[in-house]
Amino acid sequence: MILPRHGRGATGAIRRTGAIVAVLCAVTTIALSARTDDSERQPTVTVRNNRGVYSVAARFVVPEQPAVVLAVLTDYGRIPQFMPSVETSVVIERGNGRALIEQEAVSSLMMFKKRVHLLLEIVEGRDTLQFRDRSGRSFVLYEGRWELCEGNAGTWISYELTAQPDFDVPEFLLKRLLKRDAAQMIEGLRREIGARRAAPTE
Repeated sequence: MILPRHGRGATGAIRRTGAIVAVLCAVTTIALSARTDDSERQPTVTVRNNRGVYSVAARFVVPEQPAVVLAVLTDYGRIPQFMPSVETSVVIERGNGRALIEQEAVSSLMMFKKRVHLLLEIVEGRDTLQFRDRSGRSFVLYEGRWELCEGNAGTWISYELTAQPDFDVPEFLLKRLLKRDAAQMIEGLRREIGARRAAPTE
């Protein structure tokens, strides 16, 4: 998903997006409310390639409230502690529903190893996070979104990423890498969300 541009139109675009998300969330919650067995709790991850532009989509559920999930997703400085492959995550700017985060990560599979640099511009909504890389150092295009929907089973989390790398790598290898990294990211998030639920409150 493309982030709304800065300026007067951005607020309206975010509000329209929020309204659409609310409707879709309600529909999704109704459709998924009865699907709470263990098989439905397993994350689904798909990766597609269209002329060098890769699309990653994932969906999973956690038995926590959206506020807990959002608190983890926006804990930018601690991301390296629970997201595999992310080595550094530094908050450059934050305020008024926006954040600018600089990250370094390393991905490796078989004989392939790549260090990537991201400067993520993030728009924080009530139930969404939209992000886009501004550096262009590792990707020609890198943007996506997180979306949360509260349901009977907990919180359904959707993740989307569109990425076009600026480095050469075989398609079969990059697809496997993106799918594996997404699965590991989800597992790390689940562990962190569960740990925060179990942690005693002051």
